[in-house]
Amino acid sequence: MPGARVIAAIAFLLLVLAPPIAGAEEAGPGLVIVPFQFRDTSGEVRDQTADHERRLHDAMQTAVSELAKTKLVEPSLLDCGNCAPGLVELMDQAREKGAQYMLLGYFHKMSTLVGWVKFAVFDLETNDPACDRFLTYRGDTDEAWFRASRMIVRDIARNCLPQSSEN
Repeated sequence: MPGARVIAAIAFLLLVLAPPIAGAEEAGPGLVIVPFQFRDTSGEVRDQTADHERRLHDAMQTAVSELAKTKLVEPSLLDCGNCAPGLVELMDQAREKGAQYMLLGYFHKMSTLVGWVKFAVFDLETNDPACDRFLTYRGDTDEAWFRASRMIVRDIARNCLPQSSEN
């Protein structure tokens, strides 16, 4: 039946060429994460450099995956093997990656019990901070750093990024 083939071909074209269905997931604006720095002023005798480097790496990976789950942004980690020093240069590198936002900050270990994170999200369209935050966390363990990373993401999602109309 030639008529059935024509109808099937038209139906196929309509499916392929149709606009996305309302509510279909679209990627949010890009957010480049500049790898955070770490500072230890706890005065502990034992060298924990390797532990802290690993935790910092894991914290950045957690931030990327947890921010992606929010659907507010499409995060990526800036490869800072060749990061230019300075805020303006970092913003230019983030823009080159197509990002609308840039996140940078650092972890600071004050003692075995207290740490804090200072971070800012910059709107690359206006060059202004969308937020500038200071959060504290307890402990210097893998679990404490993981929880701190998730706390950062929750804070960014609530206070630093425009909310989607679906939220």
